[in-house]
Amino acid sequence: MMNCPICQAHKNPEEILFENEFWILRKANQNLEGYLYLELKGHGESWSGLSLQQLEAYGRALHKGIEIIGSYYPEKVYMTAIAERVPHLHVHLIPRFKGQTPGIDHIAQATGPGFPKPM
Repeated sequence: MMNCPICQAHKNPEEILFENEFWILRKANQNLEGYLYLELKGHGESWSGLSLQQLEAYGRALHKGIEIIGSYYPEKVYMTAIAERVPHLHVHLIPRFKGQTPGIDHIAQATGPGFPKPM
């Protein structure tokens, strides 16, 4: 897709923290350390269209993402895949640190504008 911001971001190699044959890990442009995007290489919008090889590679990329986030020592890591605003298959890997609001409220804050820094 020509105007997809995720496809465009993949053209900027300095944003990429890890990649394998089907997936890219990028630092999220948010005010939360350790927040990552796990994104399908090439444009795709549906989990149901993925091959077994793509899903196996997803598991390996997810493992690497959890390892990267773990270096920030969060209390919890949330994962969410919504793909409504940007219809490109991607997962938000969102750390939650001590003192931050738990659950859905944390995810909403992290994925929205102006997320407060952890205390």
